[in-house]
Amino acid sequence: MTRQTAAEPPERRLDDVAYIGSLDSQDQFGMVAGLAQQVRAAYASAGDIITDGGGEVGGIAVAGMGGSAIGGDIVAAAYETSLSGQMATIRGYHLPEWVSSRSLVFAVSYSGNTEETVSCLSEALQRSCRIVCISTGGKIAEIAGGEELPLVKVPGSLQPRAASGYLSVPIAACLESLGLATDVEADVEETAGVLSLLSELYGPGVPSADNPAKQLAISLYGKVPVIYGAEVTSVAARRWKCQINENAKSLAFHNEFPELNHNEIVGWDHPPGLMDRFSVIYLLDELMHPQNRKRMEVTGALLKEYAGDIHEHHTSGRSRLARLFSSMYLGDYVSLYMAILEGIDPSPVVRIEELKRKLA
Repeated sequence: MTRQTAAEPPERRLDDVAYIGSLDSQDQFGMVAGLAQQVRAAYASAGDIITDGGGEVGGIAVAGMGGSAIGGDIVAAAYETSLSGQMATIRGYHLPEWVSSRSLVFAVSYSGNTEETVSCLSEALQRSCRIVCISTGGKIAEIAGGEELPLVKVPGSLQPRAASGYLSVPIAACLESLGLATDVEADVEETAGVLSLLSELYGPGVPSADNPAKQLAISLYGKVPVIYGAEVTSVAARRWKCQINENAKSLAFHNEFPELNHNEIVGWDHPPGLMDRFSVIYLLDELMHPQNRKRMEVTGALLKEYAGDIHEHHTSGRSRLARLFSSMYLGDYVSLYMAILEGIDPSPVVRIEELKRKLA
């Protein structure tokens, strides 16, 4: 391993594969590199799940927190054009009033012990909802077994935030079985192909000079990222923010167009001494509404003299699922490289674990 010294520029760390390996105690880079295989396996894992209880589905609720909740956001964004009713991700202890016996509820918890999700699952049982559980085990799996609920078993060797395929694709597959989402299998295969190509571009073995993920991480070094998306990339913006928080242990913020043009744009004035410490990342999609593209361009021009810099990233692929995953995927790698630049292990989430212990 090349020894790092204080005199060396931190970006040199990104091209030292041995140094990266010495910090990455739980192989987060390997988990991210395996996302293409994960989405394929996740689709297959839901193949035997029977969700059709007869009659029309009265709304879809996905109960989850943190990395287990993003799956609901992903599926809603990817298939909102084909869904006949509402689909909502529930981040909290209670299901909304509209969830009834006609509703389909997904209880998603990687550990199986997330207290908010267990609470929502209990309410779904009380309301006689159609329920599908997605978990590695824990209380969720125990309840599923006792109540004879469908359970998609997720491999337990990952960090929750590294299991985005396992925590999203089975939801889409179940909706496909009900006729609520179409072409999911084809979308999954395309997504896997796109992710395979991108992993060859973003991986640790690709030098910084040829690696967009490393280049962006270097640009963000010492800055506070502000990630802006629109439509399908709005979910990706949230994912970027969360990945930077957990992997790089750094603050980051996100918002979406056109909403931010009605409030946040005014906030780029004060405090003036801090504005240049923020870096804006635009997550672009070629199929977004032309007016949202125009809003991004005009907003960028207005913020140019305030923000430290503005970066752009375009989605890859044809389907909404592939485009969304491609947008999130760069953020996964960037967040890991940001951790390496800081000389920290991306895996531990000490404050989350401490919080859980104090709440127990």
